Amino acid sequence: MNRSDDIRKTQKSFARKAKAEPGHRFRDLWHLLGREDWIRTALANTLANAGARTPGTDGVSKEDLKTEAEQAIFAKSLRSELKTGRYKPTPVRRIWIPKPGKSEKRPLGIPTLKDRAVQELLKMLMEPIWESDFLDCSNGFRPGRRAMDCIYVCYSRIQSQNKYYWIVEGDIRKCFDRINHKKLLELVQRRIADGRVVKLVDAFLEAGVMEEGLLQETPEGTPQGGILSPLLANIYLHELDRWWWEKYGSLSRWQKTKRRREGKGNFILTRYADDFIILCNGTRESAEQIRQEVKEFLWQELHLELSEEKTRITHANEGFDFLGFHIQREVAGNNRPWLRVTPTQRSEQRLRDTIQKMTGRALAWEPVSEKVKAINRVLRGWGNYYRQVSSSDAREKLDWYVSQRMLKWLCKRHKGVGKRAILRMYYIRQGTRKNWGTGEGQGKVYLFMLRDIQHSAYRRKKPNNPYLDEDTSPVSGYEMEDPHIQTWNGTLGKNKAEWLEARSNVLRRDNYRCTQCGSTEELEIHHLKPTGGNRLDNLCTLCQKCHGKTLSYGTRRDLSRAGRNS
Repeated sequence: MNRSDDIRKTQKSFARKAKAEPGHRFRDLWHLLGREDWIRTALANTLANAGARTPGTDGVSKEDLKTEAEQAIFAKSLRSELKTGRYKPTPVRRIWIPKPGKSEKRPLGIPTLKDRAVQELLKMLMEPIWESDFLDCSNGFRPGRRAMDCIYVCYSRIQSQNKYYWIVEGDIRKCFDRINHKKLLELVQRRIADGRVVKLVDAFLEAGVMEEGLLQETPEGTPQGGILSPLLANIYLHELDRWWWEKYGSLSRWQKTKRRREGKGNFILTRYADDFIILCNGTRESAEQIRQEVKEFLWQELHLELSEEKTRITHANEGFDFLGFHIQREVAGNNRPWLRVTPTQRSEQRLRDTIQKMTGRALAWEPVSEKVKAINRVLRGWGNYYRQVSSSDAREKLDWYVSQRMLKWLCKRHKGVGKRAILRMYYIRQGTRKNWGTGEGQGKVYLFMLRDIQHSAYRRKKPNNPYLDEDTSPVSGYEMEDPHIQTWNGTLGKNKAEWLEARSNVLRRDNYRCTQCGSTEELEIHHLKPTGGNRLDNLCTLCQKCHGKTLSYGTRRDLSRAGRNS
């Protein structure tokens, strides 16, 4: 039996026990976290994640564990720390990134590679247990489930037979940042009696964040950027699912019919992480009632706040947005209503904004083939997310927009060359049509066309527990679904990206402090030799005041220009 099969067998036994005995508490789990096969599998899963390329506060990244020998040493060291009890989570490195389509920024947590591996270990241990508890209304960040499972509920319920026409659009204010630690640990202890495992979960919750060299405590919320965070959030919000199920979801068909005769509505909850909607087949007053009940439950039981301004009540005929989809009931000319699901205007605009950045003047020097490949990755991710809804009109408009941006970018790249010459060079035949492309023979690269994605209806079957299903293997975890692919999108040049990475490494090396006065405010990077380049031994951290004393105005201006051009 290989390593993966042995782990899967153990996970299957956990899932079976949890399914058969809903009140069972698992003991003696700690030894599994110290097993070499578990650690090596967790490390492999962690390194397979794109986030492993970014170092945490310890500076270790995927680049430091390229060889089998390096990974073996890392796993051996981690195993020793876990078995002896010396392991302690380190603070999460926090950076701020812009919110898509907004001027404000949101925090992004970057744990160390070691902490990611241990969180993966905990997920491998805990997920089989809770997958036996979670309800079918929860679809976010669970193996074998996706956003279309939520949309399918709308397709099946917002129609003339069921009449779930009123929708409560739920929005929990800063959900992941305000999860109560004490309550979460109580929920974890319902299933896990091994105090060492619970203590390790608590240590991750209390690890804090490191921002510009300063440690900030985390009295509430789940670990930022952590592999374990989605599972912990689902464990917490499972209480909302249970409340709905026990009060409304488990009613028999006769009970639901009786409620309708009494003028009361029935309610269906579908949730993707902290995004949820509640469908109501009663009156607007019934929808207002369930909104108030959810608000009170979240506040009293989970210490979470339902956003008043964002938790709207909408009729299906008016339409609403959910998970990047616009859902609206329409009545056709033959008076036969149908549910139209399309990409949201905001999602389309975000894609246009990304393409506009990728084809900007500052990036006109990049190779055409690499640019086309980068754009294709973004287009495929967006198109596949919407391939099972009505997106043909949006795809045609976006294809035209991308084509026009490609022409403008090529004109910038070949300054002084006319559009006709550009078309002859790059608008070449692809099968029976012409398309943007470059290269020769098998090395030819063509621009991906969204209209080429084949539409297919989504036929949902209730997913089985993947840890009990013989045909699936969730050992390697799950992909976090995102309609706007989280890969390099071409908005940064290679030199600029290398400069930002060097700057980050220098700040971390110098402990986010000025090397002259120790200040942590207004930090800048100083080149010891103006012509020495961006090597780490030629860079040091200075505050703005010390930097001004060190450099003359002219030198400082030249270095500033050099930094911008890097």
